[in-house]
Amino acid sequence: MVLVLLSGLGCDRGLDFALGAEVEERGGRAAPTQPVERGRGPVRDVRVEALAGVEPPVFVLRGRGVGPSKLVFLHGMCGHGLGYAQAFQHAAATKGVLIAPQADRVCGQGPWAKWSMDVARLDERIGHAFRALDPDEPVVDVCVMGVSQGATRAAALVRAFPERYSRLVSIGAPTTVRTAGLERLQAAVLMVGERERKDLMLTSQRALERVGVPTQALVIPGAEHASLGATPEATMQAALDWLWQERPSRERPGR
Repeated sequence: MVLVLLSGLGCDRGLDFALGAEVEERGGRAAPTQPVERGRGPVRDVRVEALAGVEPPVFVLRGRGVGPSKLVFLHGMCGHGLGYAQAFQHAAATKGVLIAPQADRVCGQGPWAKWSMDVARLDERIGHAFRALDPDEPVVDVCVMGVSQGATRAAALVRAFPERYSRLVSIGAPTTVRTAGLERLQAAVLMVGERERKDLMLTSQRALERVGVPTQALVIPGAEHASLGATPEATMQAALDWLWQERPSRERPGR
């Protein structure tokens, strides 16, 4: 078992609020734009904006030269998806198109929200967003990432739809990750901040490795719970690069 230390320090809610201000001022809407251009040289003009006509909002990454894969990020309880997505948009773009749905239950007066237990509806929203960006691309081989409460929903999506979600990033999960239903994962990264408990992550790592899932554990130095640290681009680039490392092919159980 290898425990990797990354660099970083930060506060997730402050980040969400600062980066979400522009979209909130525009009523959480962005004008329709051209589809993402994939894999055409260096990533350029990267931005995250709300998908037009969708409620609750779904924030999507756009730009030129974005990679061919599909990524989803799920924020934590009473959080906001825009700030997280913007925090590592360039790292995400090296792999593919990133979407960050806003949770479906508003906290207080909003704009923050938390997740219901309706995983099937969440999967529908994710599929709709990807098809809106590119109707000709099948919604498969998706990397799903989540922080805190979002980490529990990310794992639930893998269990419910293993044919769709092939890679997992679990950040600051509030409990150990149950391995039942996760055996078909191609790879998983588990992450926590340095200032939070690490035993849940390490127990989850051992459990996933026992069922044959290549798993990496990463600690973000100085970070509190649900934070991506002071250098989220570098932090998430390390996690994503590890997920996409070339490995001997393994048959996913149940295929």
